[in-house]
Amino acid sequence: MESEPSKPEANQKSNNRGGRGQKRYRGGNRGGYNYQNMNYYNQNNSYNSQYPQQYQYSYQNHYFNPYMKQQMLYRTEMYISSMYKNLLDINTRNASLSKNLNSNSKFFVIKSFSEEDVHKSIKYGVWSSSKNGNLTLNNGFNITKEKNGNVYLFYSCNGSGRFCGVAKMKTPVDENRTFEFWTQDNKWPGLFEVEWIFIKDVPFKEFKDIIITMKDGEIKPVSNSRDTQEIPFEQAKIMMEKIEIYQNSNTILEHFEFYDIRQDNYVKNMNAKKNYDNQKSQNQNEQKK
Repeated sequence: MESEPSKPEANQKSNNRGGRGQKRYRGGNRGGYNYQNMNYYNQNNSYNSQYPQQYQYSYQNHYFNPYMKQQMLYRTEMYISSMYKNLLDINTRNASLSKNLNSNSKFFVIKSFSEEDVHKSIKYGVWSSSKNGNLTLNNGFNITKEKNGNVYLFYSCNGSGRFCGVAKMKTPVDENRTFEFWTQDNKWPGLFEVEWIFIKDVPFKEFKDIIITMKDGEIKPVSNSRDTQEIPFEQAKIMMEKIEIYQNSNTILEHFEFYDIRQDNYVKNMNAKKNYDNQKSQNQNEQKK
């Protein structure tokens, strides 16, 4: 694996992304992160909903004592340093973004099916929403581009109770491209490139005083937003300021090695299956001769 991951190749649309089965490469919100039990988990080439609860791990509980948590953080730092050097100082590089926001920019909330999809977005610099979501984001991108603005995306995973980072749209949506590693097949058509600006966990309670009008006309805190909910400029600027100054204790980067291993094992299993099917087909053809 290279230190700076390359962009995924564009694939033509198909009924089954990259030949994968329906919901074959699945994941959930943050959990299952326990190196001591990694071998157990890696025996499965797809998400196992019956993964034993005693092996679930998150920094919100006390599964590990403080010393073990510190060791895990050290391991994470070493892994990111060697594999993703460009992400090490991402938050400090953009620490003054809120003071330089173009008033012609647009802002949207992104609700991800799982943290694993956010990992892929950071790793490969891409994203895709639903058909209607892509249309909303694409229109926003085209409008802001004419006025030298940007489209910023506030990411949150379903059920997580927090925002996990901010990214910027770099390209319009290409409906002819697909991505093979989303956690759900045949659900996210099209693809666009993003640049991640902040990677940090900020709980919803930090945004409870930011009230906006939702798509359905209801007035609620911004944390109640659904996917591709647009945020007015003034409220979005306050959100960006809060994210900049928040002193976070954990981020998705702490789980990158876990998700990388899952992806590597998935690719190996799929390649092995493809080779087996090819060999089987070749043997059948030889028998017919």
